[in-house]
Amino acid sequence: MINRRQVLANMAAGSAGLSASGWLGAQNLPERTIRLVVPFAAGGGVDALARPFAIELGKALNRTVVVENKASATGQIGTAEVAKSASDGSSLLISSAAFGTTPSFVPKLPYDIFKDFEPVTILAATPQVLVAPVGFKANSFAEVLQMARNNVPINFALPGSSGIQRLATELLTATAQVNVTKVPYKGAGAAFTDLIAGRVDLMFDNPGSSMVHVNSGRLKVLASTGARRMSTLPQVPTVAETFAGFEALNWFILAAPAGTPTAVLDRLNEACAQALRTDAMRQVLDRDGLSVLANSRTQAQQFLRNEFNKWDRIVREKNLTAD
Repeated sequence: MINRRQVLANMAAGSAGLSASGWLGAQNLPERTIRLVVPFAAGGGVDALARPFAIELGKALNRTVVVENKASATGQIGTAEVAKSASDGSSLLISSAAFGTTPSFVPKLPYDIFKDFEPVTILAATPQVLVAPVGFKANSFAEVLQMARNNVPINFALPGSSGIQRLATELLTATAQVNVTKVPYKGAGAAFTDLIAGRVDLMFDNPGSSMVHVNSGRLKVLASTGARRMSTLPQVPTVAETFAGFEALNWFILAAPAGTPTAVLDRLNEACAQALRTDAMRQVLDRDGLSVLANSRTQAQQFLRNEFNKWDRIVREKNLTAD
C-alpha cells in the first residue's frame, strides 16, 4: 500500500509539474501584441511564409502576432532591431538562411547571431532547384557538366551577392571543378527576366519562386540540391546523385533576443510546431516546396552552427565578398 501510494503521489506531482510548467510558459508570454519582424521587403520568400505563419502562431499562443517588414539587402536592419529588443518574447525574428550566411560576408555586423539570439526552431527548409530557359542546349544536369568540362561557355545568374543561391553556385563549381561565368543581379526579379529571355543560362533558386515559371513552360528544371529527390519533382535528379554529400538548403528560422526566459522559448517552440501542423500552413508549405522541420531549440542551435561553418568555409576559401 505504501509503495502504491508513493507511486500515485509521484505521478500526481509529475502531472502538477507539467501543468505548472505549461501554465508558466503561457503566463510569461507578453499580454500585448507580438511583433514578428521580417528583415526583408514585403512580397519576398520570408514574407510569404511569415504572414500565414503569424496567423497560425497567434492562434497557438492565444495572442495577436503582427508581421513587420524592416527591409534591407542582407537583412541587417531588422535583425539588429530584434537583437536589441526586450527579451520577453514580444519581438521575434523570422529569417532565411541569410541569417546564417551574412556574417561570413559582412564581418562587422551590428549583432552576433550566436550571442545576441536564441534560436526557437528551424521552421522549414527547401532545396534549391537548378533552372534553365526552355531553349537551353542541355536537358539534364549530366549534359550541363559535360558542356562545362568541354569548356562550352555557361552563364550562371546570381540573384543576390550573399544568399544561398550564390553559395550553391560556388559549391557546385568548386565540387565539379568547372569554370562558369557568374552574372550578379540585385534580386531574383531581374535575374528571372534575363533567364527566361535566354540571356543567361542557369540559376539556382527556391522552388516557390521558380516553379511558377516552370509550370508555365518558360523554364525547365535540371536538378535539385537536397539530399534526396523532392517529392514534388520525383523525376528530377539531385546534384548529390553525381556528387555525394552535396546539399544546399534555404531554411527559415524563428529566433528571439538573447536572455529570453527558457519557459517562453519552450512555449514558442511548442506553438511553432502546432502552427506548422495546421491545414493552412500545410498548403503554404506545399505551395512553396518547403518541408517542415520544427526541431527542438537544441537542434536548431546545432543546425545553425553547422550551416554557418559549412558556408563560412566556402566564403573564406573562395575569398567571396558581398558586392
